[in-house]
Amino acid sequence: MSQFFNRHKYKFIMIVFLVFLLFGLTGCRTNSAAWQNKVYIDGWSGYGKEFSFSGFWEGLWGWPVSILSWPIAWICSHIGKGLGNSFFWGILFTTLIVRTLAWPIYSKQNSMSLKMTLMQPEMTKIQRKYAHRKDPQSQQQMQMEMMKLYKKYKMNPLGCIAPMFVQFPIFMAMYEVVRRINATTIVNVNGIDVVQYGTFALKNTKMFNFFELNTSFMAATTVHDKIFAVVLAVGFGALTLLSQKLASRKPKYVKDYNRNIKTNQQDQQQKQMKIMNIVMTVMFVFMSLSSTSLALYWIIGAIYQLFQSFVGRKLNELKYYRTQKKGQVI
Repeated sequence: MSQFFNRHKYKFIMIVFLVFLLFGLTGCRTNSAAWQNKVYIDGWSGYGKEFSFSGFWEGLWGWPVSILSWPIAWICSHIGKGLGNSFFWGILFTTLIVRTLAWPIYSKQNSMSLKMTLMQPEMTKIQRKYAHRKDPQSQQQMQMEMMKLYKKYKMNPLGCIAPMFVQFPIFMAMYEVVRRINATTIVNVNGIDVVQYGTFALKNTKMFNFFELNTSFMAATTVHDKIFAVVLAVGFGALTLLSQKLASRKPKYVKDYNRNIKTNQQDQQQKQMKIMNIVMTVMFVFMSLSSTSLALYWIIGAIYQLFQSFVGRKLNELKYYRTQKKGQVI
């Protein structure tokens, strides 16, 4: 078990960081007035307000998110207003644009994943070599051999984490846009509370003039909207599991490269990782039930990710055979 955690420690660190940052972003951006008047649930009313924070922690979380979410909200609003003031079309095309702009970061991460896969057999041999040698000198020698291996494949041990940290603020800003773009603010005018929409609001929140997007499973007032919320949530979960399954399926050249290397311990680690992925997927399915628009955004992103994965695998395959033909290391 300890070896499993050591093997996947960077993934665990990333999961903890994402959960912490998610709660930080949803909880720290408040106005100075009261918790009920959170900036997070207010619509955009002006550029200046987005950069007005009453405390250090609000500014620390708020500044980077505002800087990214403002232009994304502007794009989403203009696309939606150009297509019948439609919230659906705004989400759809903005998601595609943001994902496409982030593609170079994904490609870098995908290339690093290929290198990690191909260097795994040599890494396993080194670990086996020093499996029963726990003295400091042997451990230091193992670390030196590991560093030579990383240098051979031109890999940074922490290189796989950096693209995740770069991608996350972008997708978090998109997450906030979906949650906030149609949010309303209560303004008191002469003693009367008036509902005020933000600058980027898209008031046509019906998908195909039938399904309501600006709602949730619990808040939906019609049966078909509740069914639609469940379908989106379940569809997102199914796509996520499919993506995970395809990602775990190694291409033929990787199977040949790793032949006779797989061990019972690695089988156990894969089973544990599979359980963890399922648990995370179930959590996100329940989260998607809290917002139909958010579920739509996630399901569009999941479909796009499948497309990215397919293209990435093909490019990796071409790169592998090209470098092997030249006798190079990827």
